[in-house]
Amino acid sequence: MRVFSILAFSLIASGCSEYDLTAPPQEEPGVTNPETPPVVGDSSSPLDAPVAVCSSNPDTVRPPFESNSFIGRDSYDPENSTIADYQWRLKDGPTGSGATLGGSGADRTFTADQAGLYVAELIVVTADGRVSEPCEVELNAIPAEALWIEMFWEHSGDDMDLHLLRPGGALETTGDCYFMNCDGLTSLEWGAAGGADNPALDLDDISGTGPENINIGAPEFGTFTVVVHDYPGSSYTAANSVTVNIYIDGMLEFTNTRAISGEDSYNYIAEVDWPTAQIRGL
Repeated sequence: MRVFSILAFSLIASGCSEYDLTAPPQEEPGVTNPETPPVVGDSSSPLDAPVAVCSSNPDTVRPPFESNSFIGRDSYDPENSTIADYQWRLKDGPTGSGATLGGSGADRTFTADQAGLYVAELIVVTADGRVSEPCEVELNAIPAEALWIEMFWEHSGDDMDLHLLRPGGALETTGDCYFMNCDGLTSLEWGAAGGADNPALDLDDISGTGPENINIGAPEFGTFTVVVHDYPGSSYTAANSVTVNIYIDGMLEFTNTRAISGEDSYNYIAEVDWPTAQIRGL
């Protein structure tokens, strides 16, 4: 009994209990724990991206032959590296347009083939591979003629022909503007003597999907008729969706899309009264 009492007293005096398992381990004399080395971070900042700067000169053109320039030469790199690549693309355009944006370099020439809004996009890349955010620029193609008629279709290989009959005119005569007599190589004399009331077929597409375009600067008075001819001999014989748009003084006033099939069929689309500019679908 005396030995047990002395042992218990000794444990209590030392501040430990035989049931205390959480006491921190004691360091051996003369031994120290190594310190964790500090983390050394990269204090340098990431390089800024180049900046694409784009514009159009002019920003409005007359289709289908007037061109503009998409300009990217003002793009720059805040880190003073060389701009090594100017990546232009045509992001959007009117439905039916076949225009493309090609070429190389900072500036690109573009020709709008159809009325409407075009959107070009530019991305620049530096010599060390940094890429800019895209820059977008718009181009408006607005007809200058009082009466502007355009046509396009869905499937290629189907030769659709646009016809415009003058007041009192008959198909495939001098009263009909179409590919045989109105394509720029030959011309028609309509209305009064002079050129403003004469029609012009600016675009004629055979194997693609259009567009085709007929316009008159200042139409004679009367009722004009718009006709689509499914020209015979084309390889595509199923129904094809054909769209006709009619612009009056640069504004789209009529659009019609219809399925046309049957080789050598003539499809009457609309009548346009002048000078009231009233349009009636057929």
